[in-house]
Amino acid sequence: MTAETTQTPTPEDPGDKAPDRFSDRVVDLATRAFAWTETYTDKAQAWADRQEEHSRTGVAVGWFGRYRQADGQLFALLLAAYFFVTLLPAAIAMGSYVGGDPKAVAARVIARLHLTGQTATLTRDVLEGAGGHQLTATLIAVASVMTFGLGIGRTLQLVYARVWDFPATRGLVDKARYLLWLIVFLAGCLLYVVQEALLRSASGWIEWVLAPLWVAAIVGLLAWTPVFLLHSRVTIRDTMPGALLATAGLVGLRALSSILFTNWLNWYSKYYGGIGIVMAIFFWLVLATTLLIITSALSPAYAVRRAKRIEAQHASDVDGSPPARAEPDAHA
Repeated sequence: MTAETTQTPTPEDPGDKAPDRFSDRVVDLATRAFAWTETYTDKAQAWADRQEEHSRTGVAVGWFGRYRQADGQLFALLLAAYFFVTLLPAAIAMGSYVGGDPKAVAARVIARLHLTGQTATLTRDVLEGAGGHQLTATLIAVASVMTFGLGIGRTLQLVYARVWDFPATRGLVDKARYLLWLIVFLAGCLLYVVQEALLRSASGWIEWVLAPLWVAAIVGLLAWTPVFLLHSRVTIRDTMPGALLATAGLVGLRALSSILFTNWLNWYSKYYGGIGIVMAIFFWLVLATTLLIITSALSPAYAVRRAKRIEAQHASDVDGSPPARAEPDAHA
């Protein structure tokens, strides 16, 4: 017979269980954090659902909800890309014809934006190169506009349809509307380029006199665009709040650009070279298009409040009682 040998179990190394205990702790903390986040998210959603749509708080909640419903950031990136590949080549081509001397145009842009170093060199090379090859620059700009230009109108139509909760349409009539909107927009850009060329040596006060006219033109364009692209399913009065806020934001962004945009260009070019300038311009366009989409979501949210006020006023006219407040005190 062979004797059975017994093996004494060796004690486990405490270090073997340390990773398991650490991972269990991480999972437990993550679970608690998720539960805490879900609890407060549900409370926030319940609070938002309790708000009356026509109250001030309800307008703010509806504004944010419509922006999310429209996938605002996604369309902001798409719209910025369309503007980048159409507006930038078109503006350079327009400037090469209207500006006359390419070197003078480049020097004015560099001086106005206070560009230095590689940023100034690249800007000078681009503007002088376009001025020296006007036909090629124009053909590239026209090709870009014809290829991608209609996408601007289509993107804007989708955004407006989502924030107003309308079904989007698409057909030959809509493409004609995209084209007409693009022509109006480019005509405004050309008018601005011509003005800058004519006022190159004029006094600065003339630009300040013309500034209110441009502000009014931007308000009109932003208020008319959703009415036009949505086939008049909304009115100018409906879209005016968003247009006014968008114009104020764009004016603020324009004033901010004289301080930050120059530093942004120089900083990006310092670390990324020529491609950094392209990145800086694109990111600045993303800021502008994000602002446009955020403000466009205000108009339908505010339209609900105005409709409630009109309804309350009509009811008071019928029964002779004072009109009810549009904002309940409980949700103020």
